[in-house]
Amino acid sequence: MTVIVRPARVDDADAMARVFVDSFRAGHQGQIPENLLQSRTYETSAAAWRRDLTAPSPGEYISVASSSGEVVGLAMVGPPHPWADDDTARSEVPTAECWALYVDPSRQREGIGRLLIGDISRHVAGQGMRRLLVGVLTANAPARAFYESLGAELIGSRLNLDEGQAFPESVYAWSDLPALGL
Repeated sequence: MTVIVRPARVDDADAMARVFVDSFRAGHQGQIPENLLQSRTYETSAAAWRRDLTAPSPGEYISVASSSGEVVGLAMVGPPHPWADDDTARSEVPTAECWALYVDPSRQREGIGRLLIGDISRHVAGQGMRRLLVGVLTANAPARAFYESLGAELIGSRLNLDEGQAFPESVYAWSDLPALGL
């Protein structure tokens, strides 16, 4: 099936919520407490996506992958989150960070994540960014292997705070977006 990647629209919010919640729960099972998995609901997620799409933060971009008119993946990118203790390394090169990448669990391993990373990479490169970061739970070996398969290099770690709980996160980078070729 053909997959099309395009900028997300407000009317995509409900479908994006389904992809996010289903993928989050499947991808993080056994990595975070069950109460955090269940705290992600279609309703709260759809409301958050509507808010982000209606009033995006500066530098934020959200795209979706669709197949036969159905949203099957999403990506969100924006300014980098602070990580480790080295803000100088971040500021030497114009940098963006992938804040979210989720693909419907039934459509994973079809190249959709690669298409979404390629889209956000081209978008931020067009904004003058040269480097793209992504943080992934250290316990999430499949996601870490995915980013490594796309050429991302492990550059550090940080704690990801989620509803008052801290989880170790590995930070990866693509250091030359124009050469990424996705």
